[in-house]
Amino acid sequence: MKRENPFAKLDIASISTEMAPTKPGYGMTGAAKTVVRSIEDLAENTKKLMEGEVIVELDPRSLDVSSIADRLSDDGEEYQALKQAIKASGQSSPILVRPNSSDGQRYMVVFGHRRVKVAQELGIPVKAVVKKLDDIASAIAQGQENSARSNLSFIERAYFAQNLLASGMTKEVVRASLAIDEAMLSKMLSVVEVVPTPVIKVLGASKKIGRDKWLSLRQLLLVPALLKVTTDYVGTADFLAIGEEARFDNLHGYLTRYKNKSAAKKPKAPASAKSWTSNDSSLSFTMNAKPKKVAIELSKAEAKPFSDWLSSRMDRLYDEYRRAYANETEIGSQKEKVPKR
Repeated sequence: MKRENPFAKLDIASISTEMAPTKPGYGMTGAAKTVVRSIEDLAENTKKLMEGEVIVELDPRSLDVSSIADRLSDDGEEYQALKQAIKASGQSSPILVRPNSSDGQRYMVVFGHRRVKVAQELGIPVKAVVKKLDDIASAIAQGQENSARSNLSFIERAYFAQNLLASGMTKEVVRASLAIDEAMLSKMLSVVEVVPTPVIKVLGASKKIGRDKWLSLRQLLLVPALLKVTTDYVGTADFLAIGEEARFDNLHGYLTRYKNKSAAKKPKAPASAKSWTSNDSSLSFTMNAKPKKVAIELSKAEAKPFSDWLSSRMDRLYDEYRRAYANETEIGSQKEKVPKR
């Protein structure tokens, strides 16, 4: 049964008129002003409460984080600025929570995790709107809030998309929550499916790194040797000592140099060499064969006259070669047709 709003029948306009001063140009003061404001606030809060949108203060210790992670870093400059702003002026915008289905005394955060963390650290209540939401509505609200604030990096959005899918959400829900199309979702997933999760977490939010650079890193890590180099390198003390904002570029540069250095060291395939010398030792023939190139060198006394003789007979010699090749191919084909006894 729908509850009746106990303040719905109050005529705020008439109350205000009765308490208004007779002299125009003056606002209400004292008790009259306080009473009207109190009634208006109660009526508005009751209306919001009936709709599940009243702002309440909750103990941050009674809140559980969302089951779908969307952030990779929390302690950067943005977080510290948020903490100082709340400490100085209070929490300006409420978080969104939903009742915890397994514990009636607790709530699950839909969005506003950083504000909850600040409240915990400052030891103050957190302002929140409580709404009954199912998993899909909660995921969409979480994603759209982060998209609206534009404070999630490319990799955090990709990480969030992967976690949504892992929780059982469809791609349609993921696209709706992040307000992206199929092509962008495909690019995001292609990155998080190739770059190992431990590497992503070490690199952190990488706020200044966009889609193209992450796709470039993905391309490098498709090489198994570079993937192994990456997992080893990001675990070193020297790499972890680098500030988070510089880690991505450092890793990308390291892998690019490693790749180029390996390519330079790769030995070239040796040429297949053949040689021949005439019985009278007046002509030597050397041939170096590569996959698509054959170099022939004639030397000694008969080199020049023999090369002239050879050049003048190239058409006849090539025709002879083609006939011999065709004949050998036909004989080979006939052998294949002979049944084995």
